[in-house]
Amino acid sequence: MSKAIVFQHAYSEPFRGSDLECKDPSLAQQSFKDDADINVLLERFKVTGMMPQGIVLPQYGDFTGVTDYQSAANALLRANDEFMKLPANLRARFENSPQKFLEFCSVKENLPELRKLGLAPAEAPVPEPLAVRVVEPEKK
Repeated sequence: MSKAIVFQHAYSEPFRGSDLECKDPSLAQQSFKDDADINVLLERFKVTGMMPQGIVLPQYGDFTGVTDYQSAANALLRANDEFMKLPANLRARFENSPQKFLEFCSVKENLPELRKLGLAPAEAPVPEPLAVRVVEPEKK
């Protein structure tokens, strides 16, 4: 005889769950949680109108080679374009002024805040110093 199939409905006993039990440690990498969080993705979408392709940290440039007006204007346009790629709430913090943003970034004391905002790379861990043991030479 075959076993009768029972379907779940509004008046049936509550489902007892699954017999599946996973005891292995998770292999999920938490560093990618913001890339998978729908709220973060939607916030980025509101700013750009497209899904983000990746985060690019701001870069300082050496403009000693700028010798004419056209190259200076092009450098200024690139800087403004990069500023406009920042999220709207971050631009609003600097009153939508690239000048105020650059002044903030130029102050060394603001580096922890820039790291907190994701605009500067994380501080590299300082390696622990090696233990040094002084060995006296044997006297004869």
